[in-house]
Amino acid sequence: MSKKTAHINTDKVFAALADKNRRKIVEMLHQKDSTLLELSESFEISFQGLSKHIKILESAKVLKKTKAGKHRILSLNQKALKDALRWMTHYSDFWNQSFDQLEHLIQQEDDGKSK
Repeated sequence: MSKKTAHINTDKVFAALADKNRRKIVEMLHQKDSTLLELSESFEISFQGLSKHIKILESAKVLKKTKAGKHRILSLNQKALKDALRWMTHYSDFWNQSFDQLEHLIQQEDDGKSK
């Protein structure tokens, strides 16, 4: 996968996770693979509305469907979530380093004032 393709999918992952219902689906599938019917028992939205959320998560490659008999089992795609986490970690590291440098500068300034 090219960097451009990876960024496009990361954008889709973040867009998909922007909705609280979709985050709840991810949380539930993190606990246990489920069918759409099983998931629907935990939501106060229509089956059609839940199905729409599932399609958005599928489009972002956050989850995948596998066929088991006449049922389709939904499960998380760890790779898509790891790619998003890797992106966030990159920027988290940047900000942590920036704050460490700022703290060091403030400490130097405080040390200079106390002399």
